[in-house]
Amino acid sequence: MSLQLDDFLITGRTFEEYAAFFDLDAASMKNTRVLDCPSGASSFIAEAKKIGIAAQGCDILYRYNADKLRLQGEKSIEKIYADTGWMADNNFAFYHSIERHKEHRISALEKFCTDYNSADYKYVELPKLPYENDSFDLVLSSHLLFVYDDRLDLTFHEASIAEMLRIGKEVRIFPLVDYKNSRKDELDNLSPLAYQIAEKFDAKICKVGFKFQKNANYMMKIKK
Repeated sequence: MSLQLDDFLITGRTFEEYAAFFDLDAASMKNTRVLDCPSGASSFIAEAKKIGIAAQGCDILYRYNADKLRLQGEKSIEKIYADTGWMADNNFAFYHSIERHKEHRISALEKFCTDYNSADYKYVELPKLPYENDSFDLVLSSHLLFVYDDRLDLTFHEASIAEMLRIGKEVRIFPLVDYKNSRKDELDNLSPLAYQIAEKFDAKICKVGFKFQKNANYMMKIKK
């Protein structure tokens, strides 16, 4: 792997954000086996475990220790919020302000670094995952698939999702637009790969309550 830690913009999301992304009912998820893939610097796992969810995470970043991930996460947050012009047209109904948006990133990073351990956080390189068949009830995947459809091709998406379905009973993916939301004003505004994947895996594209990017409030749900 030629990529170095400095090549990554590390961001994390909170449990509250995940619940909105994936339409999760936390109260009904006690003892549910959940994999966050890729998990990044999100606090979903740390927060989920506290309410009885059997959550684990995996990411290519987890070959690094907590101190290195914290430092790169702090650099990433500084870089993201140095110029927030890219957020000007976004919907802030969930976050209420850019300041609160930033607070989610800071909170996620802190909780992630505090919880980070080798038992719950595994180093992986998609499309391969080091888990046994049917290890999880639910696999969540945010801000990778479809988001980088300019550099991760259809073959990568198909192989990654097939692997997620091997180890999990259900897969949910969010968002379904590219990172620039470049098709936001088109009728078929999602990543072209999303439509191809939906057809191949007989997936459902479901509207969710989370609104931030224009017309991007959809997740994909795939069951075996």
